[in-house]
Amino acid sequence: MGLRFIHAADVHLGYEQYGNAERYNDFYRALKWLADEVVSQEVDYLLLAGDLFNKFAIDPRTLYHATHELERLRNAGIRVLAIQGNHERPHYLDKFSWLEYLARMGLLTLLSTTYQDNTLALVPVAPGEHRGSYVDLPGGVRVLGLPYSGASTSRLVADLAEALPALPGPRPAYTVLMLHAGIEGVLPNYSGGLTRAQLAPLRPHVDYVAFGHIHKPFEQDDWLYNPGSLETTTTLEAPWTDRGCLLVEVDAAAPGRHHVTRLVNPRRPFRQIALEVDALLAPEMLYATLQQRLSREQPATEPTERPVALLRLRGVLPFPRLELEPARLETIVVQALNPLHFELRDESSAPGDIATLQTGLSPADLERQVLSELVERDVRYLGQGQHWAEMVIHVKQMALARSAPERIVDELRAFRRESSAEEAPC
Repeated sequence: MGLRFIHAADVHLGYEQYGNAERYNDFYRALKWLADEVVSQEVDYLLLAGDLFNKFAIDPRTLYHATHELERLRNAGIRVLAIQGNHERPHYLDKFSWLEYLARMGLLTLLSTTYQDNTLALVPVAPGEHRGSYVDLPGGVRVLGLPYSGASTSRLVADLAEALPALPGPRPAYTVLMLHAGIEGVLPNYSGGLTRAQLAPLRPHVDYVAFGHIHKPFEQDDWLYNPGSLETTTTLEAPWTDRGCLLVEVDAAAPGRHHVTRLVNPRRPFRQIALEVDALLAPEMLYATLQQRLSREQPATEPTERPVALLRLRGVLPFPRLELEPARLETIVVQALNPLHFELRDESSAPGDIATLQTGLSPADLERQVLSELVERDVRYLGQGQHWAEMVIHVKQMALARSAPERIVDELRAFRRESSAEEAPC
């Protein structure tokens, strides 16, 4: 027995990331690439493990793109099997989704499950129909589908493991389960996913688990497979360069039973520039360092090659944040890379918090200590905190005494002149 299918997930068609029309087009290009691969690889089936669409309410253009590519596959004699993801599931008041519409139009077969009398009901897809819990394919291959179920997923998986042995008829030679759910241990700080212990009861009954939902690709034990998202929906995904789809060749009589090949699609580059700011003592030093970092870059010219550029400022910023001009940073990056979209993330921090205050200080001394440490957060004034603190207190006292504004300004100018003279080299 031989059967070939492509496993894909998380297309997120219709996502206009950053409000940018070209990013909307990128997600359509990803779907078109997938359809091209399905046709060129001459597979028998395409399995979509959830989130074909980015959201439940789609616009007419997004629906047109989906129907156009699915019609291409139908005309090529390739059947599409799909489950519903969390992004496209209908609201609780809605009874009909766009995936159900596509199933009614004969463009895909939608797999799902229902409960009857608190018992999981597995209903086969009837001939000529496009809805059901599982479908039996030629050659003894069965494909089941569990849509996104949120907190109920673990219960659904447990009930499925109990229901599978009770299905009528002979056991299929090879079984695929499509599952839109997270799994623990793939992403750091990700909770709420299925554990390996919860999945283990399925192992005797399922030969290939086709995951969707987590955008990071993974493979575990030649059994659990996730292709990852086709396009980059967050900057977190940018380093996962092996995302795409999985070409699966099934031979239940062979020792390995299946062979999986990862197909990686072209996608818009994401450039992340991390700039450590600790030693950049003035804004001009920061601008010059960024300029030098990007000096060897060639601006992108092809529309699909223009990157999404993310500049991250990290470390302790040694000068007042108000002196930093984000527009100048953007200009430097834009001139060097010609990005489709630029984003600045200032993750830097100010110098450390005020040191532990001495106990037993008078209110006046406490005020001097706090002011002194605030001044010395700017490294240009290290060692001058007490000097400046005295001046701040003096100006405050003049203001409270209702001194003329002109006199206060004269005092400040004189203080600046004296401070500059003290700092001048001999």
